[in-house]
Amino acid sequence: MSHSLHVLVVRAGGLAWALPMDSVEQTFELSGRRVHNVAGCQIVLFRGEAIEVVDLASQLGVPNEGEAPSAVIVWAGGRRRAFAVDTLVGQVWAEREDLPSFVASRFTAGAVLGEAGEVIPVLEPGVVAGAWEPGSDLGFTEMQRSALIEIANIGSGNAATALSQMLGRPVEVHYAEALLATLAEAADRAGAAAGTSAVVDTPLAGDGGKVLLLFPDQSGDRLCELLGTTLSDEMGRSALREVGNILASSYLNAIVEMTGMPLEPEPPSIEIDLLGSLVARSLEGVAKPTDPTVLMRSVMTVDASDATFAFLFVPHLGAVDTLLDHLGVGTEQAA
Repeated sequence: MSHSLHVLVVRAGGLAWALPMDSVEQTFELSGRRVHNVAGCQIVLFRGEAIEVVDLASQLGVPNEGEAPSAVIVWAGGRRRAFAVDTLVGQVWAEREDLPSFVASRFTAGAVLGEAGEVIPVLEPGVVAGAWEPGSDLGFTEMQRSALIEIANIGSGNAATALSQMLGRPVEVHYAEALLATLAEAADRAGAAAGTSAVVDTPLAGDGGKVLLLFPDQSGDRLCELLGTTLSDEMGRSALREVGNILASSYLNAIVEMTGMPLEPEPPSIEIDLLGSLVARSLEGVAKPTDPTVLMRSVMTVDASDATFAFLFVPHLGAVDTLLDHLGVGTEQAA
């Protein structure tokens, strides 16, 4: 199956590679900059921030043609990293195609065709950076995963009803899903990390975790327009924060009804920034990057418009087992 994909094509180790533009923030010249070795990690200072340098050719196991002169700031594993490359070829829109199993690798997420018919693998930045491994089930059973998906379905239905009543407009649920993954992978799966978003952050009392409501691109502005305001002023941000509060409560009520867990939302906050930065700040301290966590996501559209948003329910690590226990599927590990 294919779909259109926006990628940045680079060359490393004499080969072409594609990085999803959803994860790419910017590029810069690496040659001439001092790269520091800090506890075995290569670090470069860029605009006042210490960023890990990942040599793309070395990570992919292809011959290195010398020091890479260029770098791409990529969101990988929930934080910025600098992928060192030989050449920046340029951005392209192309159809993404699945790779046959005998040529696919853990680093790739399909392929695109270059102008000369060259097959260019699309890389999974978080895997390339070593932040997480694809395909890991983290020891959870299929029944446990199904139970979490059911929560996502019911929660999104409750939230859609609440928003429809608030706006007096139809709200359609496109899909709901639940992902059991490490926090690093969950951060990468949250959305276009390099895109500007509004995020309503609702913490749960007693270290219960977080509920994040994400409004990618211009979705926050469009929803504010439906409320008769704009996101550029305080009234608009306050309105969007209230929407987040109502929706988070509706979503959590479904979980409480199914599990009996005491999940009390605290007052939400709202920020506008790159999605990667927002998610990284919101989830800081909830769990370590390698800890398992739960992402529950529901995507909806308001009144057939493209004012699309997503819920991310990230229980605290200790609450994952508790959640499964309350669902009656226990914490039994898969064999």
